[in-house]
Amino acid sequence: MTFKKILLAILVLLVPINAFAAGECGLSCCIAGASSSGVTLASRFGISLQYEYSYMKPLKEGSTEVAPGYVLDKKFAEGATEYKVPLEMIMQKYSLIGSYPVTSNFMLIGIVPYVINDMIMRHRIGSSAMDMKMDTVSGIGDASLVAFYTFYQDEPVRPTLRFSGGVGIKTPTGSSSMKDKNGQLYHAMMQPGSGSWDPLFMVNGMAFLDPIWLQANIFYHLTTKGDSGYEFGDQLSADVISRYQLFNYINIGLEVNGVYAGKDKDHNGRFTKSNALLDDTGNTGLSAVYVTPAIQVKIPNTGGSLEIKYQQPVYQNANGIQQVIDWRVFASITWNF
Repeated sequence: MTFKKILLAILVLLVPINAFAAGECGLSCCIAGASSSGVTLASRFGISLQYEYSYMKPLKEGSTEVAPGYVLDKKFAEGATEYKVPLEMIMQKYSLIGSYPVTSNFMLIGIVPYVINDMIMRHRIGSSAMDMKMDTVSGIGDASLVAFYTFYQDEPVRPTLRFSGGVGIKTPTGSSSMKDKNGQLYHAMMQPGSGSWDPLFMVNGMAFLDPIWLQANIFYHLTTKGDSGYEFGDQLSADVISRYQLFNYINIGLEVNGVYAGKDKDHNGRFTKSNALLDDTGNTGLSAVYVTPAIQVKIPNTGGSLEIKYQQPVYQNANGIQQVIDWRVFASITWNF
């Protein structure tokens, strides 16, 4: 077996199928998007603007899809007199990503997100139910800084083989205590930020087997308690990314993505309510596998490129009952200098 074949096997084995898990890909999507867009290959500095549109509609109890009426009937049978379930959620995120090579082997990557969250809720009181659109929640999210070190690459410019790793920090720049016009806290998952300082860890392997480019990422987000008392579950994500050079300036690709999300904790009980699905931490933490086709267009004779990706879940298993991703789209423009 040749060295390149051994490398390919290692890249595949880095992401065991039973480790895939996700509800929201969160920060890992930005990191994976930055690395696959090529912003980490900048020789002086690189910049990328990434847009993410997530459409959430299905409700799942474990791996079984259930209807909103089923959830309401179940809660009322358990004694509830009032209950709210989400019908539809749209989560948008703009992320400005910058990379700066400090040395030939050491790079800093900064990420600043802006989030826009919309949701439609069904509210049942007794035998009456009403659908209502919640206020849009938007604002600057939590910025992150990652120090990325290349342990090995075979060429200083446009390497065909590279192994890297990184550590970083997610900062609490986004608000985690926004309230509606009635003075009530928005749901924790709707808040632009988490209010916590979180360590980040990443390992990465890349190989170019002309005309195929391969990459594997493993990313771990160690969450801590935010200033609002809420702590999101730790996240472990993994990606296998492939790109094929279809024409001189056009690449097509396919990815397999996943994130493991642990259960949330509401230490101070500020967000926990018994009458809303989204405000019960028993309905947090899940596992999933995603498949993501992509197309990438390079701008001739420049350091610029455009990329569009469509993400489709092929497996989702939720703790309790949760609203999960139906589909997600990413679009990005990257420029390396």
